[in-house]
Amino acid sequence: MPAKLRTDQIADAITPIATRVAQDPELREHAKNVLDSAKAVIERVQSEGARSAATDKKVHDQVAKAASELRQGASKLQAQRKPTKKRRAAKVAVAGAVAVGAAVVAKRALSKDEDEFEYTP
Repeated sequence: MPAKLRTDQIADAITPIATRVAQDPELREHAKNVLDSAKAVIERVQSEGARSAATDKKVHDQVAKAASELRQGASKLQAQRKPTKKRRAAKVAVAGAVAVGAAVVAKRALSKDEDEFEYTP
């Protein structure tokens, strides 16, 4: 697969997510917190070394905080948006149209049965 095509596919997949993060202040705050926590962990690991940072309680707390923020942001990103009034109105209209159509079909079916019977006094 050419690199250009693959890059375009990745960009197409990421664009809606990045747009939502840019527009939603709560998501943006979660993303900033994750980035700050990750930077703090990386700086600590680079300054102290990986082995001593792995046993440091502050590093553990930063990683836990970053994971928590990441989890909250991901759950907010995956949450479905509330249905708008237009969508609800459209659903009601479609349901009403289906109900009216069913009633008309049932009435026609019943009226055909009545027309076949000829009553002569």
